[in-house]
Parts: sequence; structure tokens; C-alpha cells
Amino acid sequence: MIEGYRIIDAHCHPIADEVGGCLVNAYGTPDREKDFFAEMRSGGIDFCCGSVILASAETPGMDRIRQCNEAAFRLGQEHPDYYQPGVCIMGGFVRESIAELEKYHRQGVTWLGEIVPYRHGLTAYSSPEMLQIFAAARDLGMTVNIHPTNNEDISCLMENLPGLNVVAAHPGERPNVLERAEMMRRFPGLHWDLSGTGLFRWGMLRYLVNRCGAEKLLFGTDFPICSIAMQIYGVLAEHISDEARTAIFSGNFKRLSGRAES
Repeated sequence: MIEGYRIIDAHCHPIADEVGGCLVNAYGTPDREKDFFAEMRSGGIDFCCGSVILASAETPGMDRIRQCNEAAFRLGQEHPDYYQPGVCIMGGFVRESIAELEKYHRQGVTWLGEIVPYRHGLTAYSSPEMLQIFAAARDLGMTVNIHPTNNEDISCLMENLPGLNVVAAHPGERPNVLERAEMMRRFPGLHWDLSGTGLFRWGMLRYLVNRCGAEKLLFGTDFPICSIAMQIYGVLAEHISDEARTAIFSGNFKRLSGRAES
């Protein structure tokens, strides 16, 4: 715990030892699951959520997606007080993907993603195939974490599936931030996590809090891709209220994940 806040990372990618080619930092560490969790804890993260993602540039098949989901679920079983698994799907495999959602939902999983288009075999979230998968997630009460495609595609997704809770990642630079703030105001189910590009621009977070409300924003690191400490202090250094920080660091994730005890 840092400065009285419980910090929940809603966007990370844990290393799983049994999955060869797990997503790792470009500089090579951590490359084992014990090192991943040690870095998260030492960096100040009190709880985390996210999916196991492959590093290979090749689009994986459904069997590899299942392997990643099994690994994420195992990590959740072994670290129940620290890690909540996010499961993944595969574009083009509608029936199989929905079966994965139903399987893990029966075992208590409430989080889908991060879904990454270039790693999960899709080009648009608003395609008929993806809308079927996300409709199943909505009906199961699951929250969907997505890597952004473009703002038009995300808006189309939200228009087609009212009631779906979406957490998009990476606020981006100013033009995207301005447009995405208005998107969050327009769509009740649309949120953004602070991982990746955006938070390092001083004043961005305050703008989003003032424009659309702290309840629309979740803390995330994208570790092991990005620095944990820079993300944490990017929130602590902004001129926002303690109530807003608490909502961003933990409250909004608890609400969207249904994990009240986190």
C-alpha cells in the first residue's frame, strides 16, 4: 500500500511459466512468473488483473488461446488474494470463444481481456462476429478490457451493445483524449484504463476527471511493458481529490469486476 491507497492494477500481463513465448518487456525481464509477482509487489501493487498474452507476432490458434486462459486461471487459483485472471478469445472462432467465456464464468471469472486485435485475430470490435462474442460477455455480466482500435469502431461497439461494460486501454495523446472524454460521457458503459500512452502528459488525468468523472477511469500499468512506479506517481502527482484517487486506484475496479473484497 502506498500513501494510504489500496492500488489495484486493472491492466497487466502476468508471466506463466508453462506458456512459452509469454509477453515480456523488450529488455528481457521479468521472464518467470515468480519474478513478475515479486516486481508487482515491490512496485506497490496490492492486487492485479489481466490476461496472459503471447509475445509471438504470429496470430495464435484457438488452442494457444485456451492454453493462455488455463495458465491465467491457474495463476488466479494460486494467488487468489493478489491476482484475478482475465480470459481471452479469438476472432473468427465465435462458438469456441463463447464456450471459453461460459467455461470460466462458471468458475467465477468476471474479466475478459485485455483483447488485442493484432494478437487475437480481429480487425474491428464492431464486426458481426465480435458483437456475438461481446454480447455473450455482456449477458454473463463480464467486463471487457480492449486495446483500442479506433474511436469510431469503439463507438459502434457501444452503440450496438448497450449494457456492456467496456474498459478501453491507453488514453493516448491529446486529440484522442479529447474525443475519448466525450465518448465516455456519451456511453454509460465505456471506461478507460490509464496504462500505456497518456498518463505521462501532466494534466491529462485531471482533464478526464473534470470532464467525465473519476468513476470512468481505472488504474493500470501494462506491466511488464511499462513502469509500475511511473504509473502510480502519475496518479499521485495530479491535482485531483483523494476521493478521485481512491476511485481510480481501486473503487472502480471493484465495482466493474464484482470483487468487493479486493
